[in-house]
Amino acid sequence: MRMAIGVLAAAAAALAQAELTFRGAKPAEVTKQGHVIERLDYDRKIVATNGLPSAAEYRAELKERERMKKVAREVGPWFDAIQRLEIDQRTGEEKYGGDGGGLAGDGTGTAPGQSGAGMVAYIEAMRVFNSDTSEGGSVSKDARQLKAALEELLYRRGGEVVCGPSHGVSIKWPLELLLVRYQSWKAQSLPLDELYPAKSADLWPGKVPEDAQRVTKKVRLYPGEGGWVSTGLYVPPGETVTLDCGSLSGTLTAQIGCHSDKLDPKIVPLDEDGNPMDNPYDPQPINLQKVKMGWQQITDNRPLWRWPDMVRTFRVTKKRQEIGHVLGGVLWFRWEGGNRPMDVEVSGCVQMPWFRLGIDTNEEWVETLSKHPAPWAEVQTKTVILTVPSEDVRGVRDMQALAQWWGKAAAIMLRVSGHALPTDSEADNFRPAKREWGILDKKLVQMNPDAPPDQEELVREARKASKETVDRYGLPTVAQEEVPVDALAPRAIKKPSRENEPKNTPIRIVDDTQISIGAGHSGYPIMCMDWGGGMMNLAGLQRAGSWGALHEIGHNMGQGPGGIYQLPGNTEVVNNFYSSCTMNLLNGTPFPKIRASAWNTVADKVAKKTPDLWQKADVAERLVFYMTLAHHFGVESVMAVTYGKNDKLPANATGDRLCCAWSRAVGRDLTPYFELWGLPLSKAAYTYTQDWPPWPTPEQKDTLFDAGSGLADRYAEDLSDVDFGHPEDVKTRRQLRASAGLDRLKKGAD
Repeated sequence: MRMAIGVLAAAAAALAQAELTFRGAKPAEVTKQGHVIERLDYDRKIVATNGLPSAAEYRAELKERERMKKVAREVGPWFDAIQRLEIDQRTGEEKYGGDGGGLAGDGTGTAPGQSGAGMVAYIEAMRVFNSDTSEGGSVSKDARQLKAALEELLYRRGGEVVCGPSHGVSIKWPLELLLVRYQSWKAQSLPLDELYPAKSADLWPGKVPEDAQRVTKKVRLYPGEGGWVSTGLYVPPGETVTLDCGSLSGTLTAQIGCHSDKLDPKIVPLDEDGNPMDNPYDPQPINLQKVKMGWQQITDNRPLWRWPDMVRTFRVTKKRQEIGHVLGGVLWFRWEGGNRPMDVEVSGCVQMPWFRLGIDTNEEWVETLSKHPAPWAEVQTKTVILTVPSEDVRGVRDMQALAQWWGKAAAIMLRVSGHALPTDSEADNFRPAKREWGILDKKLVQMNPDAPPDQEELVREARKASKETVDRYGLPTVAQEEVPVDALAPRAIKKPSRENEPKNTPIRIVDDTQISIGAGHSGYPIMCMDWGGGMMNLAGLQRAGSWGALHEIGHNMGQGPGGIYQLPGNTEVVNNFYSSCTMNLLNGTPFPKIRASAWNTVADKVAKKTPDLWQKADVAERLVFYMTLAHHFGVESVMAVTYGKNDKLPANATGDRLCCAWSRAVGRDLTPYFELWGLPLSKAAYTYTQDWPPWPTPEQKDTLFDAGSGLADRYAEDLSDVDFGHPEDVKTRRQLRASAGLDRLKKGAD
């Protein structure tokens, strides 16, 4: 007995310096590429932290050994395959330090490539993950084994790999990237009794203060409301909220989270220079055997600066139901099929900064609404809803004026492009001091010059009177100060009711830290990257608008009724034309001041008699084609084209319909203008326009694109030079940081 105890003590002493570890002592495998692959030892010896194992350590070790045996049965060959990625992971950690996601694949430099057995495992894992583990898809044996292997790897890392704007994850750390994708997918179907507050939520979408009050609020849903309905509520990460429906009818869906872009992987091979061969129209094949042998490098050219799937939706099927998400997020509802209003009582959320134009007042915003604790806020009008970080709006003092600017901008965009408005209340308040035309009943009319100005106009006049210049991206000062409303201005007798109003689907714009493509894209919702501060800067909006946001709204508007504005190659043009009309009507911006440099290049090409001008023009120069007509004939001519009877116009050649429609609107024969641009016209178009005087005349052609002629006569006195950057030229804050980082790396290499 004593001998047995002595042997055990000696063995324990020999292992005293060992650490509790998941690694065993079996021989390591060395691949042809020199990668060392360690093997798991599921029957390992008991190891202790110090001397003889205590009873608790002994029981814990036995429990862990049994767990590892279960893992071995479940994972099959997948664990050994994914272990190869751990070698690449260690290499990345040693090479890139605490960089995490770093700059890889962020559009500013060459993404690092990987090869070898580890990347083969990565490709195969992503392939199985995307095809067989998608929610609602079939679950194959490979998928089940992969899930078990990834569960084990997450277990080793404390259950989560943190990912957010300040800690990106890229192919530099391949295993981390794979695990972030897995944990994001897993959260979509996680049982509510297993919810946990994700650490990543503190980075994005944001942290909810621990002392934030959980509230109970009744949300009324109305039949016919399209899109996602705002609630002003935010679901805390990892917590459940309760929905109580007095009477459940139709189809009700609850959505937690507003960042709906999914960030799928972009696995592409690298060329000989190490650049990704990423062509969506001609995808390059990947040879797994060459990758395994190290003869071809590949990359996942999409790093993650947040989880790839941020949103979780629930179909509400019971009168009382709980919902929740590990990341938390803004709470929206979608309701279809109801025939009378339905109330949903929500318990357990925190309130968001939420301003509704026409319902909430500036006093309520400053004193209460702006102080609500949620990290995200919404500004809502009848025509557009903006969802931005709360930090971008808490300092706004005159939210009514800010919301009015956006409501008007969206209203003009809808009308110019031929779409209906819910009411005319947000379309008939244009600045008579700058422009005598407003939009009413689908046409331009002269507004009453004696009508009292609204709050947005008062703010504009106060800033102008202060003679204070504000840089386009500068911080607003006077424009953010509250301006008293004229005591004689008419006020609503009571708060407006949504009960009897015509229902529509407002445009939605959501700010994000990473989206699926570009710096912004159209759709529902419109998504953009780090535009929230600019979209909430009233002084900047009144001066230069929000070109990127208006550009994307324009994409949603289409090509006009019946495609009347359609010309070849104008996908990125006509939407900018709607934006230009909006800036002209709302801000009084002269058309020649919009993309002024493009007017000069068009003038040069015309002076040189450049043939086929439309085909050889770039996006900005094609925009000048439309703006020139609006500049010389007014935006009222645009409205006449939009709402004219265009279905029976000649349509035998490319330019026929638009040329005839605009000629009819202005009473001029515009065939010389279309000829100038090299747009084909048919004999029918010449016949249609033959009774009107031709435009431009040979004498007018010399000054047709002069960006400075006649502006003082046509527009107001304030002709400050406001030129707009194209949204594709806009650099996000991350891209600017990445560029600076690359510059530092290059200097270090030199």
